[in-house]
Parts: sequence; C-alpha cells; structure tokens
Amino acid sequence: MQQKNRISRKEKAVQTKNKIYTSAEQLFNKHGIENVNVDDIVKQAGVAKGSFYVHFESKDALIVMLINDYVKKVDTDYKTYLESLPTDMLPREVFLSLVGKIADVITESIGYENMKILYRIQIGKDISDSAAINYDRELYKMFFKIIDSGISQRRFHSDLSADETAKHFVMAYRGVVYEWCVRYPEVNLKELALRHFRILLAGIKGEDDGDTANLI
Repeated sequence: MQQKNRISRKEKAVQTKNKIYTSAEQLFNKHGIENVNVDDIVKQAGVAKGSFYVHFESKDALIVMLINDYVKKVDTDYKTYLESLPTDMLPREVFLSLVGKIADVITESIGYENMKILYRIQIGKDISDSAAINYDRELYKMFFKIIDSGISQRRFHSDLSADETAKHFVMAYRGVVYEWCVRYPEVNLKELALRHFRILLAGIKGEDDGDTANLI
C-alpha cells in the first residue's frame, strides 16, 4: 500500500511538472516570454504557486528547459536538412547552405525578441546549462563534420584542428546573431551570416578548392 502511495505521489509530481511546462510553453507562444510571469503560468496550469518552485528554481530555469528541448528538436531538423543535400556538394556549399538554414530558423521560428532573452539568460551567472551554448550540441558536431570533411578532401586548410576550427566558426555565428540583435531590424540575418561565413571560408580555402568566383 505504501509503495502504491509513493508511486502515486511520483506520478502526481510528474503530472504537475508537465502541466507547468505545457502551460508556460502555451503562454510564451501566445504572449511572448517577457509578458508572462510565474503567476500567469500557475494559473493556467491550475496548480499552487509553491508547486512551481518545487520543480523549477525560477522562470529562467523553466525557460532554459524549454530552450534545451527546442534545441534538440531543431538540431534534429538541421541534421535531416543536411542529409537531404546532394552528396556531391562541395563542403563550402554544404556549410553555407546550413548557415542559411540556421538563419531562417532563427528569424522565422525563434524571432528577435526570444533571441534577446536567450542571450540574457546565457550571460546570467545563475543559468549556465543551456544546450544552446554547449559544445556537445549536435549542431556544433555538424560544423565539425563539415569542416573535417573539407580538410580531408583538401578543400579546406587550417593550422588548427578541425575541432578548434569548428569552435571558432560556432563563436563567429554567435557573434553574427548578436550583431543582428543589436542592429535589428535594419540588418537581414541571413544576408549578414552568408557574407560573413563566405569571408571566413575564404580564409581556410584549401589547395584543391579552385572555385573562388563566388566565394566572397
């Protein structure tokens, strides 16, 4: 009997956490993250405010969980997108195609306001486990795979390892997105990202990559 009660309490706790998570996601999508507070979330979920803090340290902690789940989803979409590209595409073309796809997702699915919030949370000292900045993230592994393939084919050349080069390219993309946020709405993220990465890719052009006409 006690075992059943313990299981029941665990199940209820999971249900409560899921209600809070789902309610927050719905409210954020409808009103925007900055326009929703904890009181709104628990009211929508139909739970006590204390229950929120049993499962989440803060609103930002809940946002991080939502971001982490979203990152996993979009990274799966990016991987599917890469796998759909022709196998004979040059590594440079593959990289630029992925760069453009990421820009489309950020501008069309995530949006400027949410990116501002994401940057604020990432910079904060209390929340540091966001999947968006983790170098184990699948997207970063995709960067590495493309660069490593390009080096193997002698299409790319770098004095750094493929892993280190990929990390610098990741940092560059973060910088591009930050620049877009700072200069929004005058700047088009996709155009900015493609131009910036054409310049970076020119810097690691390999000896067998003779097609330079459209590189910059």
